[in-house]
Amino acid sequence: MKIAIVGAGLAGLSAAMNLREHAEVKVFEKDDVGGLASSYCKDHYCIEKFYHHCFRQDEELLKLIKELKLSNKLVWKVAKVGYAVDDKIYPLNTPIEILRFPYLSFYDKIKLAMFTIKSRKRDYVLEDGRGVVDGIKKELGDKLLNNFFMPLLKSKFGENYKEVSYAWLLARVSIRSNRKYSGEELGYLRQGFHQLIERMREGIEIENKVVKLERFRRFDVCGEKFDAVIYTAPIPELGEEFRNALNLPKIKYQSSVCALIALKDSLTNIYWTNVKEETIFGALIEHTNFMPLEDYGEHLIYLASYSTPDGWLFNKNVDELEKLYIKDAKKFGLDERNINWIKIFKAKYSGPIFEKGYLKKITDYKTPIKGFYIAGMTSKPNYPERSMNGSIKAGKEVAEVLKRDFGLI
Repeated sequence: MKIAIVGAGLAGLSAAMNLREHAEVKVFEKDDVGGLASSYCKDHYCIEKFYHHCFRQDEELLKLIKELKLSNKLVWKVAKVGYAVDDKIYPLNTPIEILRFPYLSFYDKIKLAMFTIKSRKRDYVLEDGRGVVDGIKKELGDKLLNNFFMPLLKSKFGENYKEVSYAWLLARVSIRSNRKYSGEELGYLRQGFHQLIERMREGIEIENKVVKLERFRRFDVCGEKFDAVIYTAPIPELGEEFRNALNLPKIKYQSSVCALIALKDSLTNIYWTNVKEETIFGALIEHTNFMPLEDYGEHLIYLASYSTPDGWLFNKNVDELEKLYIKDAKKFGLDERNINWIKIFKAKYSGPIFEKGYLKKITDYKTPIKGFYIAGMTSKPNYPERSMNGSIKAGKEVAEVLKRDFGLI
């Protein structure tokens, strides 16, 4: 049996890994293998194009890391976080630091702490139909909404923030509430997640080609005949006719734009800084305040932004974007003489916008066209927040569905 997998991101590679012993599998990828988890490599190190880390509850990811014998590279560290307001970064890690933060009252800080604790046990699915603004306003009040959450929502979703489901926020808070006394604990593969991608792709045939699927030639991929196809690329790239034939819902997507900058000297002493300022980026992530500087030989920071596929930010040319990122980063002490190099990375469809009622838009693995399957960011394991863990799980699950359908188990 021959199976084509479109997309060599984590979902596509995961599906291929779980099918290669049962069938002849070929993966097609138009860009870099690894998708959003792909890396930019220098002479002596590789670094993800878009920031990555993992969490203790990422069961499928952690299981795969162990299976691929990379557990010795997995490290867990408490990551320092902060909030930038009025050109100043306030650390928000220990209880003392949080109490000293001047932009929230003591009462609001208590409410925020209780909200975080309760979110761990809540069934966020029940809030799928409620908007995030309404949810925050009802539970936490206008001050926390406007002074704390609103800048974060706008930097993450732009004007689409009004449509986002409260379920997304509850799930995100729950995932990110693995806190120690001194801050949040995160995981990372020392020397980079490119090692995971390389192990996953071993023994898998990958062809670098653009795939254009047509409704009535669905098993003819790049001139080659297949018995089944698993599609793991973004839904919009399927084309309107095919989407209609599959009766797929309309899903809004975000775009990601990220500046990765190498510096001679550190910019901050914090790993993750959320930015309230009116800047082109919503978060400043200093990777070498999380992983050892000696692994890279230079300080590495991400300036992370979100746009939409038709937004001005995504469609701005790279040279202009470099100037804009550098200009806004000067508010946080960036000196152009301190820059070794800068790279701009874009992902047109980096993830769905989890709108109110998104639960009804989750795509099933099986489609109305027999032998054609869909898995990836719009699959259930990635609801209501996409992740490496969710994509790996989606790839694994779609492979199991296909095996049952074709009697490969």
